Amino acid sequence: MTRFLTPDRSLALVDRAEALLNTGLVREANVLLRPAVHSRLPEALLLAARCALRGNNFDAARSLAAEAEALFRAEGRPSWIPAAQAVALRAGAPSAPGSPGTPIEVADACDQHGHHDDAAELRLLHAPEQAAARRYRGTSRSKAIGWLARARLAQTRRGAVAACRAGLALHEPDTHGDLVDIALDHALTSGDARSAWRWSERRPVHPFEPAPEVAEVRAELRLARVRGDRDRIVRLEHEIRRLAQSPRAAGPPVVPLTDVVDALEDKALLIFISHRDRLMAVSVAAGRVRLHDFGEARTAARHVRSLALADAPNALADLDRLLRPGGDRPLVVVPSPELARMPWAALPSARGRALSVAPSASCWHRANTRPLTLENRLWVAGPCLRHAHREVETLRRTHGGRFRSTVDETLREMAHADVAHIAAHGVRQDELFSYLQLDDGPLHGHDLNGLARVPSVVVLSACESGLAQVLLRRGARVVVESVRAVPDDRVVDLMVDLHANLAQPAQALADAQARHGDLGFVCVGAG
Repeated sequence: MTRFLTPDRSLALVDRAEALLNTGLVREANVLLRPAVHSRLPEALLLAARCALRGNNFDAARSLAAEAEALFRAEGRPSWIPAAQAVALRAGAPSAPGSPGTPIEVADACDQHGHHDDAAELRLLHAPEQAAARRYRGTSRSKAIGWLARARLAQTRRGAVAACRAGLALHEPDTHGDLVDIALDHALTSGDARSAWRWSERRPVHPFEPAPEVAEVRAELRLARVRGDRDRIVRLEHEIRRLAQSPRAAGPPVVPLTDVVDALEDKALLIFISHRDRLMAVSVAAGRVRLHDFGEARTAARHVRSLALADAPNALADLDRLLRPGGDRPLVVVPSPELARMPWAALPSARGRALSVAPSASCWHRANTRPLTLENRLWVAGPCLRHAHREVETLRRTHGGRFRSTVDETLREMAHADVAHIAAHGVRQDELFSYLQLDDGPLHGHDLNGLARVPSVVVLSACESGLAQVLLRRGARVVVESVRAVPDDRVVDLMVDLHANLAQPAQALADAQARHGDLGFVCVGAG
């Protein structure tokens, strides 16, 4: 049975869902909106239409926008009607009888009634020249849309890049990715490797920043899980997403290329970029910056998928050429989405070779400036893996340290440990709710995101958990994690060898996997 909400409660949900949508969390915004949509609140239907549009579900967007428009008419609220019509038009609906007319007339009506962002989006699609002409007026978002239109219309690389810089200076998440892509496109098309490097570093990273209220809500969430209060669990999870999501798309500053070159020393950096269905790379080695074209991106993606299913010698040989620009140097790799789950140690030329993976060159550089300390060790075992307790007991006997198995104990001890080794079942979801299963429940990404300090080195002896970026952002130097299922019977010996040489994490992992076989582990950060 559907529970109908009061109008005030429905509007509060709409406000919170809009905040989620504005930071890119479309699915979360949709889920939060459902009760208000069931209550037939037209504002909720309109926002649900915007969510559908953002997810390229054009049929749903048109239907929801039309329903919202009908309700606004029935309630005698004409100022909202142009906003609903604008969403419908952006979703491909024809101008309806009784509408102001053309898309431009709808945009003008939106401006007249204060819906400036809807007007800007509609002009971007139907009259980009008009959108560009309005880039100095309106809301921050409508200005950014205007600069995006200007960048698309620019006849020269210089004009396009200038427009991209101006739009990015407004720090609007909705336009950030498109503006960076335009500038990156110009750099790659012109063969400018250094510019390609700079713009690739500005791709959106969607940083999560902990708010003080998150700790209190996390405690409530843990209690709700103990009690099995499903409705409250859902509400609190949405509250954590709302509090933890930063509204800014800018992220930490880009580290200058000269600083990265100096920090690399004898290493080579390979940054992979998907561009117009091609897999490109920027290599930095011995101070030289070069651009490379590796062919169709979908071919690389297909090869990576095949590695997860079986031994695929042809795929290995084709993927191995991606490492050639690095020569025989130790490697730092920034993967494109197609390569995100690449088991790098499986490649022939990576066997026994130190290789670190990072979300960006700037992220690697920041991790590289952090000290590598190995004094105080924490060992954690979860209940769902046969090898977990034997693994951590074997390691603790050799290296000393403390053993823990619950969420609160683990979080408390991580604030003081230099090395944390967690052998537990991992589940990858979105970043805040990926988790490791411990004795008393899940250790989530949002738990780790709230820590003031994390260990220098974190080893996740688990199936792919998706927690490495949270740990790097909170201050870890190195995170060892797997990109695929981990075979229980082989992992213990590998971990013993890894910890024996942990002063050089990337090389230690490479040597251990060369000796015991590729188990899909990668060294994330600065190893």
